[in-house]
Amino acid sequence: MGLADQNVYVLDPCCGIGAYPLEVLRQIERTLRAKDDDALMAHDLKQAAMHRVFGFEILPAPFVIAHLQLGLLLQSTGAALEEGERAGIFLTNALTGWSEAEAQTRLPIPEFQDERDQADHVKREAPILVILGNPPYNAYAGFAQSEEEKDLIQPYKEGLINEWGIKKFNLDELYVRFFRLAERRIAEQSSRGVVCFISNYSWLEGPSFVVLRKHLLESYDRFWIENMHGDRKISEYAPDGKTSETIFAIAGFSPGIQQGVGISLWVKNNMGYPTQVLFRDDLDQAKAEERRAALIASLNNPDFNDYYMAARPSQLNRFSFRPQEVSADYLSWPKVVDLCAEPPSNGLMEKRGGALMDIDRAALETRMKMYYDRLVSWNDLRGLDSGLTKDAAGFEAERVRGKVQNSEIFTNERLRRYSYAHLTHVGVITVW
Repeated sequence: MGLADQNVYVLDPCCGIGAYPLEVLRQIERTLRAKDDDALMAHDLKQAAMHRVFGFEILPAPFVIAHLQLGLLLQSTGAALEEGERAGIFLTNALTGWSEAEAQTRLPIPEFQDERDQADHVKREAPILVILGNPPYNAYAGFAQSEEEKDLIQPYKEGLINEWGIKKFNLDELYVRFFRLAERRIAEQSSRGVVCFISNYSWLEGPSFVVLRKHLLESYDRFWIENMHGDRKISEYAPDGKTSETIFAIAGFSPGIQQGVGISLWVKNNMGYPTQVLFRDDLDQAKAEERRAALIASLNNPDFNDYYMAARPSQLNRFSFRPQEVSADYLSWPKVVDLCAEPPSNGLMEKRGGALMDIDRAALETRMKMYYDRLVSWNDLRGLDSGLTKDAAGFEAERVRGKVQNSEIFTNERLRRYSYAHLTHVGVITVW
């Protein structure tokens, strides 16, 4: 599927959409020149810019810049836009207007209404086969403003609580809405095509995205995923111990964003092959510039797939898109939640400074026998410096001891083994 032969729809990547249609058109130009089609190249490139390469931008400034860049490219090839002609870049919300059933408020300015009508025509009628984009990075996008946008991610929430036991999740991040939009447009409507996103990489294995991953596995045939690293939120470091720069960092200009990034390519070709997820994790240079260069250089390798490892998404690993190097028996082990099947509790809360518990049974037995023994004076007992001899709110230590001695008898049978997760230890220790 070549860019010179197919329609391309570029999702609103926010703040700089012009880069995507521009590079797509440059690739179309290179393809046409390689076919020795110079005579018609300018005409075909202009037709592609007007009728086959589409982009949506919600911000006016990037929208204007995109048209400027495309206009200059076409002018440089001898195919300048004439009066009344325009490139297929529209000022609109990329997430709405895909369904005629969703009522939209009519805009008061005729030019804006006409712009939206043209964009909606592309969304509903154009034979889209390729979607490219860098969706906005906003983990706190909040609730959608329209019913159409709000309904986008509902399929990714179905069964999260009842089936997967995931009660806390964040699926309102903007890029998730673009994922669902691309799935619906390519997999469900066109039934074939390609999607490529540069996005937050949390969806690859995060528990919140288990239904999203399951959807994609059912919708597409093959996935290629590059982990571009650079997660400054967790202070990620490269193998050489140096700081892993975010992939968007530009030396002397911008430090980039904080979020770790993944590039994913999804293909639906209906060839009947088993779904395959290929994951690449070797692009781990500390400098973003070196990492980008390594990725671009590797594209020329005829054995390109050798860079990838096969992931094996399944229900047992929540359809993780990351390869896992574990033994076959690992997934048969009981989960922590299974080991803690009893109703939730706050654990052992004896509230006497640990005086009523001990790892050493003998030490606890000696202490309690002294506490109950009438022959052991209060001063001698206080010398142990335990919580049993210290007053606290509502607890008068000496008076309580006297009351206990008059009403109870201590026996060794009252000591019980108890599993207790100690805050200063890793694992579970046993106390008496």
